[in-house]
Amino acid sequence: MFKFDEAKFLANEKKAIEFIPKVEKIVDEVCEKGYSNIFFVGIGGTITYEWQVESIIKSMSTLDLYVENAAEFLTVGNKKFTKDSIVVIQSASGDTKEVVQAVDYAHEVGAKVIGFVEKEGSPLAKSVDYLILEEAGGTWYFWYTLAGRFMKNHGDFADYDKFMAELKTMPELLVDVKKKADAPADAYAKKHRDDAIQYLVGSGNLWGEAYCYAMCIMEEMQWMRTKSISGADFFHGTLEVIGRDDSVILFKGEDAARKLMDRVENFVNTICANVTVFDTADYELKGISKEFRGMMSPIVMANVTERISKYLEEYGKHPLAIRRYYRRLDY
Repeated sequence: MFKFDEAKFLANEKKAIEFIPKVEKIVDEVCEKGYSNIFFVGIGGTITYEWQVESIIKSMSTLDLYVENAAEFLTVGNKKFTKDSIVVIQSASGDTKEVVQAVDYAHEVGAKVIGFVEKEGSPLAKSVDYLILEEAGGTWYFWYTLAGRFMKNHGDFADYDKFMAELKTMPELLVDVKKKADAPADAYAKKHRDDAIQYLVGSGNLWGEAYCYAMCIMEEMQWMRTKSISGADFFHGTLEVIGRDDSVILFKGEDAARKLMDRVENFVNTICANVTVFDTADYELKGISKEFRGMMSPIVMANVTERISKYLEEYGKHPLAIRRYYRRLDY
């Protein structure tokens, strides 16, 4: 398969699974000591992961959870943030300046910070109170374990152990997802890479993926013009600017918000001839229980979009790593 090292992917995924017990131990320690509320603090792509996890938590639990953009958190603040709050952050670089400043602020207040950091020796790896260091990736295993364990300890997730057992089978299943997604990803990228604009629509726990893919991949890494819109808001503005030949991409998951995406899909096909649907329901996920498929939608879609990225890069002749301004100019 094009630009896919199956052995390396599986090795990284299985390595990530190995840190699950450490995440569980951290959450158990935090819960034993006690806390007042939880703050997921991120910016750019990291906050979009947090939105997706937030969507899962709020549909299952009464946990007192807040998701804050790091820059706004530092400037606007939140009166519910105290020394008894728990902060959770993620960073690939380990030195995202807004997140570094947010962690410093949390410590000034007296709050503890759990961090998933992918660069050893980085400022964030050194500053968080509870560190999960994983250079191979494993984002979703961290977030699912952390969210699930907090909910279990809160009394809201009786099936946690069953869910985690199934989550640990995902590496091989994700290989199958990538293989099945490859042809549709190729077809989409080949046809639409140079379109004037891409409209991306998602809802529920895939709204964050739609927003992230538009901003972090298409805009930042491919310099493509995009608009991301939630399925709930699609009929309050965006529908009026969709043209017959515009590229519209729908990310459909299997949580309760799927009905919102069905409504968008049914309508947009009546006004547009270039609708592409990526649907997690198209993937078998053998052994994953029906009640957990909706929760798994973000990790499935993330692996589908990874295949899209490879072909956008190829057809656009634009390496994903190239930036014009990000981390190149002062701002």
